[in-house]
Amino acid sequence: MTRELLAWPDPADWIVRISVADILASGPFSDFPGVDRWFAVLQGGAVRLDTHGSGTQQLGVGRNDLHAFPGDAPTHCTALGAATRDFNVMLRRARGQLRERPLDSNPVLQSTSACIALFAVQAIEVAVNSEATCTLPGMALAWWNNPRHEPLLLRARAAAPVRGWWLEADASRI
Repeated sequence: MTRELLAWPDPADWIVRISVADILASGPFSDFPGVDRWFAVLQGGAVRLDTHGSGTQQLGVGRNDLHAFPGDAPTHCTALGAATRDFNVMLRRARGQLRERPLDSNPVLQSTSACIALFAVQAIEVAVNSEATCTLPGMALAWWNNPRHEPLLLRARAAAPVRGWWLEADASRI
């Protein structure tokens, strides 16, 4: 079961797609030709991803970086215990590039990227260019379009470290 958070710039012809999915049983991942993928377990048990040409990775809640793999390489997911809730990012590699940074070690982000996202597992306060803060609920995505590549200063604040990721995307063709 997948909950799509974003399909940018158009749901029918996306460059970046971000979703949260529940994995209830082992099975193959969908094939996405020409797409790079990033993956993390948010809640639940661990999984093992076997990606043709990239080897095997065991992933669980304790890992803060996103696991990158090609979306067009056959990938099998083995559930290692309880069901999981997972974070997924996809980018059409011929149409853009994406950088990811773990939120817990990067609470402040300075960027001129065309698109910036913040996904946080727990609720967090976010300020843009030192303006008033707003609350981003847990398991939610904030998205900033920045087509003129203006400098943005984004700050995430919480009482304790929050697991999540900053994503910066620049499209080469829209």
